[in-house]
Amino acid sequence: MQAKPLPDDLLRGFRSLCVLAPHPDDEIFGCFGLIRCAQRLGLRIEVHVVTDGELCFGSLPASEEQALRAARQQESCAAAALLGYPPPTFWGLGDSQLLEQAALVERGLQNHCRADALCVAPWCDDGHPDHEVVARALRQVAAPGQCLHYPVWGLVDKARREQFFALDAVHGMALAPPERALKQQAAALFATQFSRHEAADAIVRAEFLAAFTTEHEYYLHAH
Repeated sequence: MQAKPLPDDLLRGFRSLCVLAPHPDDEIFGCFGLIRCAQRLGLRIEVHVVTDGELCFGSLPASEEQALRAARQQESCAAAALLGYPPPTFWGLGDSQLLEQAALVERGLQNHCRADALCVAPWCDDGHPDHEVVARALRQVAAPGQCLHYPVWGLVDKARREQFFALDAVHGMALAPPERALKQQAAALFATQFSRHEAADAIVRAEFLAAFTTEHEYYLHAH
């Protein structure tokens, strides 16, 4: 597996980094390193969380669903506070329903994907429909060279991982040990995803978390 280093000057010329997370936690699992790089360069950080991830455990009674929404939002806010960027904007669209709400996703991106922003969204073949809808919407809205795509679930599915790393425009970013430790600390804030009633109910199993918090991150530079 070979990936070209992410160009040092990729963020130069932009005034902000616009991170698109289909669910709370994708912004940390997928592009922690890019956020940190943008912070070092003094760019404005905007994180937009498209859904609250309220159906991660399937359909729940209304009161439980609302509590889960609030908890997941708070986890993203806690990660933002830890890293020192503004609280995310929560769009409140339907978890696992973005295929039906694609027009709303695209409209939201048109409001936030400005010419001076580098936009980053999941990879278009990441294996979750919500991730793929957000990726395709960004491709429709962003100008050439204005967007990057990050894998999340594609990192833990063998076939999709091979597909991703076979692409020519994949770039890698190395995380120094202190940065990796900070990413692990931020990832640990998403406690709703690690357990429910039993460990077997975890959305993000231990091996998935390990794959999301290695010493490298990867991005597809869409031209």
